[in-house]
Amino acid sequence: MTTALAALVIAGPLSVGAASAQSWRGDSVREERRDVRDARRDLREERRELRRAQRWNRQQHNGYYLGGRFYYGEPSYQHLHRGDYRPAWQQWRRGDRLPYYAREHYREVDWRRHGYRQPPRGYHYVRDDRGEVLLVGIATGVILGLILGN
Repeated sequence: MTTALAALVIAGPLSVGAASAQSWRGDSVREERRDVRDARRDLREERRELRRAQRWNRQQHNGYYLGGRFYYGEPSYQHLHRGDYRPAWQQWRRGDRLPYYAREHYREVDWRRHGYRQPPRGYHYVRDDRGEVLLVGIATGVILGLILGN
């Protein structure tokens, strides 16, 4: 009986140490899970900020890069969510074609009032979002000339 009592006296503190070690491991696992949740939340927030920065804005963008190539006009929904999508603005050049949205939203310029030459038949002057005047084909949207810095 003495040996059994001695065994219980010795085993008592050991079982308390095992319980405290188990609770310590549980705290450690909880902390790791919390760290993982925080890292995922931070990653979601970074992605959200990147999407906000890459939103399409007609005053700032007239096209976008996709796969290293520039496209004029507003991107489609699928292009917006690709990893290689980047909105941009590029100077208009002779021979470029105005996108459809630009033909609707750009205002026609009165060439007489501003002192420009009369446009050829089938062309008219339009002012883009940045104030540049373009000589554009009415039917095709192809740019024949530019008047920069107005």
